[in-house]
Amino acid sequence: MEPIILHVDLNSFFASVEQQANPVLQGKPIGILKAIGRTCVIACSNEAKTFGVKTGMSLSQVKTLCPQIILLPANFPQYAEITKKFIKLMDHYSDVVEAFSLDEVFLDVTYTAHLFGGPLLLAYDLQARLKQSLGDWMNCSIGIAKNKFLAKLASGIAPKKSVYVVTEANQSQLLAQAPFTEVCGIGFRLTQRLKTMGINSLPQILAAPDSVLQAEFGPFWAFQLKRLARGEDSSSLVTPSQLADAQSVSRTYTLFKNTRDPIIIKALIRNLVEEVCFKLRRMGLVGRQFGLSLRGDGFSQSSYVTRKTFTADNGRVFEQIYTIYKQLFWSYSVRFAGVWISLLTRKKYLPQPLFLNDQKQERILQTMDKINQTYGDYTIYPATLINQTIIRPEVNGFMGDKKFQLFDKVS
Repeated sequence: MEPIILHVDLNSFFASVEQQANPVLQGKPIGILKAIGRTCVIACSNEAKTFGVKTGMSLSQVKTLCPQIILLPANFPQYAEITKKFIKLMDHYSDVVEAFSLDEVFLDVTYTAHLFGGPLLLAYDLQARLKQSLGDWMNCSIGIAKNKFLAKLASGIAPKKSVYVVTEANQSQLLAQAPFTEVCGIGFRLTQRLKTMGINSLPQILAAPDSVLQAEFGPFWAFQLKRLARGEDSSSLVTPSQLADAQSVSRTYTLFKNTRDPIIIKALIRNLVEEVCFKLRRMGLVGRQFGLSLRGDGFSQSSYVTRKTFTADNGRVFEQIYTIYKQLFWSYSVRFAGVWISLLTRKKYLPQPLFLNDQKQERILQTMDKINQTYGDYTIYPATLINQTIIRPEVNGFMGDKKFQLFDKVS
């Protein structure tokens, strides 16, 4: 039996969530900023897009194109909660679901589509159920195909709120009209290299001699590009139970303005450490390599330290990373900072704490986590962050830590 794969893509996700939550915003052009004070939009509503507004545009461009646009700070916790409900809704249609990003899922409905009268009727039912569950302003485009690559391509090219079914009859046309920006697997750099060669479409890749592609990209990518151009994809869906443990956990942040204030820099580093350690504990992981990156005044520097002892204790991790900071002798202002923890393993693989002080510290961390989970992030926090602007967790589009963000289970 030929596979039946759906790619479901929520339309203008961040903006639609805001419009659903606030009727005053419905039907109006809105732009989403990462935070008030940021200088580019990270998302925009369909109404804003009609004026030419696009994700990533600077505010000066956006206000020129659409002076009446309403700008809002992103509400990442709210978006993540809607995503969780969205994914849960997919269980009604299949037990094989892959959360691809915050607003995209793949479903394998090969063995369930007949229960809904076929894949097309299933897709229409899904769109209707989405509105019933999440609200009238939550819409999606759906691509239906025999593999993930074609399904995603179809949903990207399909008009908003519509369903595109890829068949043997229209597959060639779909591939021919697909811009590289919609082709999963061909990024910006690869696109530029292809265009330099005079290749601007998938059919042109297919027509290019193998020897030419191999000379430019090597045998592996030459083969992969040909497969993409033919619409071939053998990859399976990755379900929650198949998600691998994280190899590292990190958090970065760009300040609104450069600072040389040692108190602010120390608080920034501590703030980022708090978040990565909380994520580790929620995933049941511990690490023993700790790193720091800094940028500012046109300079950048990073360093790390590897220890023999695993930990996810924010106090101990902060000591390691702040020591790195002091040893860097950073003499410039700071605009960007990032911390990471790697060389991870599952906490359950380690022996239980032997000493009373270690046992007590573990109970303290468990209590802190329970308070913050019950009453909200940073209900309780280190004294270093007193009188500082607290940087709260956020989710990125493709969720490198989706096992934590979406399923939040301790391994």
